[in-house]
Amino acid sequence: MDFANKDFANSQCKRIRELDPLIRFVGIANGMGTLVGTSYREQLNTLMNVDETKHYAMQAVFRAELREDFQKNLGTLNYSVGKYDKLIRATIPLKTVNESKYYLLISFDIEANSIFIIENKVLQYIKLIAPE
Repeated sequence: MDFANKDFANSQCKRIRELDPLIRFVGIANGMGTLVGTSYREQLNTLMNVDETKHYAMQAVFRAELREDFQKNLGTLNYSVGKYDKLIRATIPLKTVNESKYYLLISFDIEANSIFIIENKVLQYIKLIAPE
């Protein structure tokens, strides 16, 4: 998976976003927190502007990187989820062939069963495109 290729990253974001109608946004960020691909649901009233979304991506990656400090005790992070008043967010580390770090960032509508969608749709899709 070549997430450094913007077209590839954008197409994967779109495919993941289309896995469930309650997914609002999908982004792929590199290990520095820079968004390399995004996809927004059509007709979406966004809650943040482009600059705020970029800032969110950097913070989400930073938090995920901090969690790696505990891997020796807890194991590898599969995903993390945060529920807010207006939406649900998830961060999922992506494995790549060349060991580059990328993260999948997803926002869900507040009524979504995000854990079900992540485990039964998103992670299953990721396994199809990046078998271990």
